[in-house]
Amino acid sequence: MKKIISLISIMSLVVLSISCGKKETSVGTKTFDVSKNYNICISSSVDNADFDAMRKGFVVSLKELGLVEDINVTYHYENAKGNENYANQIADAFKEKNPDLLVTLGTTATEAIKNKFDKTPIVFLSVPNAERLGYCDADGNPKANLTGVIDSQLFEEQLDFISKNYSDVKRLGIIYTASNSLSEYFVDYFKFYATSYGIDIYTVAIKKAEDIDTALKNILPKVDGITLIADNIVDTKDKEIIDATKKAGKAVFGITTAQENAGATVAVERDYRIIGEKAAKQAKEILVDKKKVSDVKVEKVDFKVN
Repeated sequence: MKKIISLISIMSLVVLSISCGKKETSVGTKTFDVSKNYNICISSSVDNADFDAMRKGFVVSLKELGLVEDINVTYHYENAKGNENYANQIADAFKEKNPDLLVTLGTTATEAIKNKFDKTPIVFLSVPNAERLGYCDADGNPKANLTGVIDSQLFEEQLDFISKNYSDVKRLGIIYTASNSLSEYFVDYFKFYATSYGIDIYTVAIKKAEDIDTALKNILPKVDGITLIADNIVDTKDKEIIDATKKAGKAVFGITTAQENAGATVAVERDYRIIGEKAAKQAKEILVDKKKVSDVKVEKVDFKVN
């Protein structure tokens, strides 16, 4: 009988030690699990208000889900500032951090990280051409070790807005970087949809930011308006393009909040925090719920048309 009691006591101690394996700490009225400190590396393609909003949306939302900086999360953040070489250097540097999760903002950062990490989970934000790049299939099923959030570009909606509100715009100009696959993707889609709205697309390709002045002299006399796209190099000169186009007495359109704030007319209202919030839920599923990346579908954000 004593042996049975002793055995029960030992089993109770084992159960107690397992239940106490979860370490917690309280901050104010909230309690957080600190059994594990997650190492999250964030690489951003560019430095602008839209990408900053995505990152903040991610961090704030993850905090609400119980993963808080300096409590159970350590963040490492770097910005490639539109430079592919720098994006690759950031990816190399992140290897030394032994991340539990990699978060990438935009195509440039995502491509660099994907090429350096083939096992660590990656959550990408704002990669509209994810399917074309092979990150997922048409149904949002992830490929390899990455998932994330696609932001819809709504090309048709923007062209419809222009045709209805700016009927004098029959020829729309786009300046883009020739070596940027995402920019080429945008241009292809604009050209594809524009004919349905009686709009002709005229493009000028550049190699570097210093080419913008020459590009403007080339394009402005030949178009009725300019539409800006998401292009790492061109984005650095958005304000100059907007000012020059308006000075020429022509309309200028944009697709991001940052471009709208700089003076462009935007057909689609975008709140980039939403992308970060959705990505945070995916990160929590991978880190805390221990879901495989292949089980966390790529999501899409549909922005509101003005």
